[in-house]
Amino acid sequence: MRSLRIRLLILLGAAILVATAVQFAASFRAAMQEANDLFDYHMEQIALALQDSAYQQPSWYKSSSGGDMAGFDFVIQIWTDDGVRVYQSRTYRNLPERGELGYSNVNLDNGEWRIYNVQNGTRVIQVAQKVDTRRDRAISLAIHSLWPSIPVSLLLFAAAWWVVSAALSPLNRIGRDLATRNADSLDPVDARGVPKEVSLLVAELNSLLVRMAQALHAQQRFVADAAHELRSPLTALKLQVQTLARAKDELARVQAVGRLQGGVDRASRLVEQLLALARQDPLSEPAEMTLIPLTACIEQAAGDVAPIALARHIQLEYGAYTHSEIKGDAEGLRILVRNLLDNAVRYSPEHGHVRIDLVADGTTARLTIQDSGSGIPEENRDRIFDRFYRVPGTSPSGSGLGLAIVKAIAERHDASVELGQAELGGLAVTVCFPLSKGTTVDAPEAMTA
Repeated sequence: MRSLRIRLLILLGAAILVATAVQFAASFRAAMQEANDLFDYHMEQIALALQDSAYQQPSWYKSSSGGDMAGFDFVIQIWTDDGVRVYQSRTYRNLPERGELGYSNVNLDNGEWRIYNVQNGTRVIQVAQKVDTRRDRAISLAIHSLWPSIPVSLLLFAAAWWVVSAALSPLNRIGRDLATRNADSLDPVDARGVPKEVSLLVAELNSLLVRMAQALHAQQRFVADAAHELRSPLTALKLQVQTLARAKDELARVQAVGRLQGGVDRASRLVEQLLALARQDPLSEPAEMTLIPLTACIEQAAGDVAPIALARHIQLEYGAYTHSEIKGDAEGLRILVRNLLDNAVRYSPEHGHVRIDLVADGTTARLTIQDSGSGIPEENRDRIFDRFYRVPGTSPSGSGLGLAIVKAIAERHDASVELGQAELGGLAVTVCFPLSKGTTVDAPEAMTA
């Protein structure tokens, strides 16, 4: 994993290095030009200073003899009109000859020379300087004038280090905060001082922590409620086993076996409902959503509930019926419809009626399941979707999870669940699904189970 700090420092350091190199090159070139101009100016001033001098040197000056001119970079020569050299400040193996007036460059065996000639009456004053010496002096002056750019670059890099560290300090603080938390600590992180570019990420992280806290709280509550609900059927099973062991005759044994079988069925149904609800938990991995016919899920669920309806002489009927396809989880939708039908059959009186309606209006598919039971009072409908809640006074045994599972599955499919008064006299439950694609077919005949 690459460090953002290192990446920023490398990029800023490279930018500072490139900028320093460009600035150094431009300044070095300008300094070299200024140094050359300065040397040309010195040559001109030396020539002008000698214009008023009538001095003629009868014997040549030997620079190697340690005279006053030793170490002087310039060579001065004075010529008469007829080309006789009357003065020479230093001795070289090869020196420039008298040339054109003004500035010029000449190449000799001992190197290139920069010369300046000026006419003064009957004399020509020439000041010359070797280009190599001039270049060395210019480079030395340029480097001395540019060396402060090195510590300035180091100061800029140190400033970049400080700026990057200061900018990333809120992220480091958040990282340390998250690293020292317990697994169950889901409090939002402190977003103070976070840069604007990272504030959205921190906000989404806090939103995720809030959702996880809510889901974890719901899961903990579910586990506590499930443990409480499982305690009663398990205790009942234990008592029924003890009763079966104490049975003294065949009749008592048969009755005990029947009660034990009923207890096992109730416990099995409760565990099945708990597993179904756990699969719809927000923390569980969602099933793949595909385009499926809702009518097929309804018919499969009706087939699952048919034996119970047949045993209680309940008539399952189809009312308005529209073939609709929605995007969803086939198994979850089958469980949703089966729970609604199971509740309708269980809470309807014997020889009662349960009707299924499926209507599509182009954007929504409305599934309505109604029964001829006693319904649910208005004051209890707000809590009917709570886990393990059962309407007071209901006689059929149940776990109180059926409608909670229905609501969880509906929410995963972006559907809504509505409770109303049924035309058959009992409860009508309507689930509204967003419709992906639907076509209308003939309604099937009423089915009696």
